[in-house]
Amino acid sequence: MSLGFLAWRHAWSHPVRSLLTVGAVSVAVFLVCFLRSIVTSLDAAVTASASNRIVVGSAVSLFQSLPIAYRTTVGEMEGVEDVCSYTWFGGRYQSESNFFAQFGTDPEHMMRMWPEVVMPAEQKRDFVDDRQGCIVGRTLADQFGWKIGDTVPLIGTIYRRHDGAEWTFNIRGIYRSTKANVDEVTLFFHWDYLNEVLERGDADGPRGTSVLMVKIAPGYTPEDVSLRIDDHYAAGPQRTRTQPEAAFQASFISMLGNLPVFLGSIGAAVLVALFFGVVNTMTMAARERTRSMGILGALGFGREAPLRLYLLEAALLVGLGAAIGLLLAWGSQDTFRRLLGTQIPMYHVTTDTMVASGVVALVIAFLAGGIPAFQAARLRAAEALRRGA
Repeated sequence: MSLGFLAWRHAWSHPVRSLLTVGAVSVAVFLVCFLRSIVTSLDAAVTASASNRIVVGSAVSLFQSLPIAYRTTVGEMEGVEDVCSYTWFGGRYQSESNFFAQFGTDPEHMMRMWPEVVMPAEQKRDFVDDRQGCIVGRTLADQFGWKIGDTVPLIGTIYRRHDGAEWTFNIRGIYRSTKANVDEVTLFFHWDYLNEVLERGDADGPRGTSVLMVKIAPGYTPEDVSLRIDDHYAAGPQRTRTQPEAAFQASFISMLGNLPVFLGSIGAAVLVALFFGVVNTMTMAARERTRSMGILGALGFGREAPLRLYLLEAALLVGLGAAIGLLLAWGSQDTFRRLLGTQIPMYHVTTDTMVASGVVALVIAFLAGGIPAFQAARLRAAEALRRGA
């Protein structure tokens, strides 16, 4: 009989205790994967940002609009290949709980500047041609059951119509994103449509644009172009603050405070609890099998036999629990993308996270199993038989 088979039989000699241990490990590994994936998903939006795009915003506040004339002026500056406006709309769909981002933009410029936004050519054309048209991310479309041709009514909170009516947008495209810096829970519509309604006096709201996204021409650096833009508007009428796209993305993450540290602390606490849980299980098992270890010694097995046996048993229980936890973490990605769509739009469990979680679980197994294993290895056969009598 091999030690592996014996370890398996020992592991399930108390099925309830073993199942509870496996379940605890599964939950712990799942939680560690989930918490770590939140951090990596947020970081991915920064690392995936394009190095040839910069964001021009107000130097006063992100909530202070820029004059729309800046779009033309910036577009004519040296080193600028393309420029696109983005205006935060802040509408409400049906109820306040249905929050998602909406931006007024320049469709043709947006399509050129964001190759990450992918959808069929006919949908792009329909979006450009329909002044009331919009495109939505596929995650957002799945969440509300939208399809091409549907109308999305939004209640204005920043831009309010005088007659109290809703703003309506026609879905002309459903896009998917190939990079984490662009989420799939946003609605984009024509800035010109918003401006026309404001110009007619049918609605109230801030004029201009929230930010300008600028694509750097080949041969120029983001630093030089950023400095040129900010110097140009240093004397007004609205001073600007220009920064790389990655820095702009990072500024939103910084609003969450020390979230990575907080989540890391929770993950560490989970691992510590897991360690002591496995130690408790293996210590109880070792105490119950003292006589069995004495019999192994009397039969001629060396002192390494109990050591290997307990380590194998711990590895089997923790390994099984870790495998279940990893499968749960991997299989729940779509569910969490729907639940966390607006907070963490591109939630994803990376291979590195799964490998690291599995390795940490096995390290805990060997450390936790090693404590009773070394105690059993030091015990002489006669003493073990006497204690187990």
